[in-house]
Formats: sequence, C-alpha cells, structure tokens
Amino acid sequence: MDDNRVDQNRADENQPQAAQTPVPLPASSAPVASRQPSPHDLEVLSRQLGRPVRDVVEIPARCVCGNPLVAATSPRLSNGTPFPTTFYLTHPVITSAVSRLEAAGLMNEMNVRLAADVDLAARYRAAHEAYLASRAEIGARSGIGAVPEIDGVSAGGMPTRVKCLHVLVGHSLAAGTGVNPLGDEAIAAIAEWWTADRCYCDGAWDTGGEVPSRDLSRHGPQGLPEIVGRPAPVRKSRGAEAAGAAEGAEAAGAADGADAAGTASTEETK
Repeated sequence: MDDNRVDQNRADENQPQAAQTPVPLPASSAPVASRQPSPHDLEVLSRQLGRPVRDVVEIPARCVCGNPLVAATSPRLSNGTPFPTTFYLTHPVITSAVSRLEAAGLMNEMNVRLAADVDLAARYRAAHEAYLASRAEIGARSGIGAVPEIDGVSAGGMPTRVKCLHVLVGHSLAAGTGVNPLGDEAIAAIAEWWTADRCYCDGAWDTGGEVPSRDLSRHGPQGLPEIVGRPAPVRKSRGAEAAGAAEGAEAAGAADGADAAGTASTEETK
C-alpha cells in the first residue's frame, strides 16, 4: 500500500469527529410501519380519551416519548357508519390547551380572516383537499377502500369555515407543518402549554386501574384542568357506580311520591 495513503488514513483517524445532532422527523415523514397502533397504543388512547377507542387504524403523530398525540380513525367504522373525521386529537394537554383557544374566540377571528383574505382562504381550501387525500390513502392502506357517502366532506369546518380547532390541530400534527395554515397557527398559539420538542405525558392522564370501559369525556381536562375551568372526570369503581345508581333510583322514587302527594293534596283543596 502507498505509504502516503497510510499516513493520510492515520491522520484522518486522529481528527476529532464533529458531534452529530439528531434531527427529529416531522410526523408526516414517519415510516408507515411506525404508524401501526400497538395494543399499548390503543390502551394509552383509551386512557387519554376516557373511553374505549374504536376503529383506530394508524397513529400519525406521536409525542417525543412515543405516546400517541393523534389517532387516525377508519373512514368507515366497524358498524358500517361513514366517519369523516380522520385525524382525532387525543393528548389531554393539547386538547385542553386548544379548548382554551376556542373559549377565547380564536375561531371567530379566523373566520373573519378567511372571509377577507383570499390567499388564506385558498391555502385553507388546499388543506381541505389534502385532508381528503390523506383519508383516501388511509382507507386504502387499512383495506377499507372508498367511502362515497363522505366524498368531498372533510372536518373542522373546512374548506370555508372553522368549526373545531381540535380537528385542525390534529390535521397539522398528522400532516406536518405547511399543510393546514390555521392548524399551524393554533399549534403556535398553544406554545405556552405544549410544544412538540418536549414530553408532557407525565400526569396528563390516569395510568392506574382498569382501562376505561365507558365514555367519560371527549376533551378531558386531565392535562390542564385550570384551562377549561372544570375538574378532571373521576372514574368510579363498578361498585360505586352501582351504589350511585341505586341512590339515584331511590331519590327518583321519593320525588315521584312527593309529586303524587302534592297532586292529591291539590285535588282535595279544589
């Protein structure tokens, strides 16, 4: 071997190596295999939502820790119902933060801008088309195929209005930055409470006990209860639920009895 080449190789080996900084991939660039929901994902989703999840076919956006942020639901549910809302925001911290934006009137402001800004309206319509395309792709990957009942119907008020910021944020997280302009704006607006580069899962939902078996809440405030102004839902044991039902029946019976007695007294007076 050439002595000069050997010396050059040794010199290269002795050079300090530059530190490699990993660059996080946007949610939309994740490989399809990583989107497949595992049994653990489905359990986490049920705990996040406070109810059993159904017909989840992909996890298009995840926390940096790996937990789901958004669930992709089949465009046709297992009972045959067409389901246009493909991207469903699930993380309690994000849903609670977005609820605060809705309560502050951001949707009204966005609707005013959509009516006045031709460029914004065009980009929002493009987001609507992208939503439809993504739903068709998910339907094809999951074996569902076309769902003609919801052709041209997206979600969240698209393509002309804003009706649900949770839908738009879910779309932006699933598709990546630059697809849904108003979803991107909403994500920027919740930076005080949630950002994509940090994990906010610790304490955001109940991780103990049984996995929820009945519906408790759509946008549970477990993550940020002060934002939505009400306490987090409390899951009761089956025994407590049965006792509560019995008490409710007794109270209803007592009320019926009182109503009957009052009616009888009134008739006697007449």
